[in-house]
Amino acid sequence: MAKTKVVISGLIYIVTMMRYFVEAFEQRNDVDLTVVGPYFGVDIPWQNWMRLPEKYLKVPDIPLPRTAASTSMHPQMLVDKLPKDIDLFIQVDAGWRLSARPPGKVVAHVQTDPHVLKGAYALPKSYSDFNFCMQTPYIEPGEIFLPYALAPWHSYSLDLPKEYDVCMIGLQYPQRIALEKKLNNKGYTVKSGIGIIFDEYREAYNKSKVAVSWSSLLDTPNRCFEAFGMKVPLVCNRTPDIMTLFKEGEHFLGFDGLDEAVMQIEWLINHPEEAKQMTEAAYKAVMNGHTWDDRIHFILDTCGFI
Repeated sequence: MAKTKVVISGLIYIVTMMRYFVEAFEQRNDVDLTVVGPYFGVDIPWQNWMRLPEKYLKVPDIPLPRTAASTSMHPQMLVDKLPKDIDLFIQVDAGWRLSARPPGKVVAHVQTDPHVLKGAYALPKSYSDFNFCMQTPYIEPGEIFLPYALAPWHSYSLDLPKEYDVCMIGLQYPQRIALEKKLNNKGYTVKSGIGIIFDEYREAYNKSKVAVSWSSLLDTPNRCFEAFGMKVPLVCNRTPDIMTLFKEGEHFLGFDGLDEAVMQIEWLINHPEEAKQMTEAAYKAVMNGHTWDDRIHFILDTCGFI
C-alpha cells in the first residue's frame, strides 16, 4: 500500500505546537513525511531570545534560513527542495506561512494561535482546502475545530516526591505573577519560570501537588491537556473550550479571578484523596480522544486520506 506523502511547514523552534504534529505523524507507517520551515536551532524568542538545551534539537528535512521567517515566502522558491507528487501539504501556522498555495493535491492550514494571529490567517485561509482552528472563541464559518492535545512527553511518574505546592511554568503574564506572589505570601512554594521543557518540564510538574493554567486571552493552553496526562490536579481559568471538552469539578477546578484561583488551589492541596480521584478521571478523559495521535488521525480523515 502506497504511503500518503505529507509535507508539514512552519516555524522550527525546539518547542512548538508543530513539533507535536511532526512527532505524531512520525509514528504512522502510512505516511511519508517531509518537514520544512525557518530553522532556529537552540534559539527561541522567549524573554528577548534565550537558548534551550541542544539535546532536544530536532532538525527539519528542509531547514530554511532564519531570515525566511520575516517574510511570506512564495512556494515557487521551494519547488526544487520539496518532494514530487505531494498528497497533503499542511501549514502549521504560528507566525509563518507561504504567500500562495503550495504544491499538493490537498492543502490544509492550521491556526495554532488565533487569539493573537487571527488577522494574519486570512491569506492562507483563502487558498487552503481545509482550515483548522485550534480555539473555538476565534473560529469563523467554514473552519474546523482542532483542539490542542496531549503529547507522549507529558506522562506521569509515581516515583517523584512532591517538592512544590504549585507548578505554573510558562510566560509570566501579570495575572500569573500576581497569583504567584499571593501564594508565596500564604507560604506556598511555586515552581515557575520559562525555558523548562520536555523531561525537565515533566519532572517539575510531577513533583508538584497542583498544576495551574491561567490563559492570556480566551485560549485554553496546551498545559491543561499536559496536566491531565501527568496526573497533576489542574486549576485553570474558565475558558470556553475547557468548559466544553472537560467537566469542571470532575476533571479540573475552575476560577474567574485571583481570589477564586487561590481558594481552588488550597482546596486541592488540603484534599489529596479527592485531588487524586480528579487526576484519574482527567487522565482517562484526555486519553480518550485528546492525544496528538488523535488529532493527526482527524486531519488525515477530514482531508480524505484514511
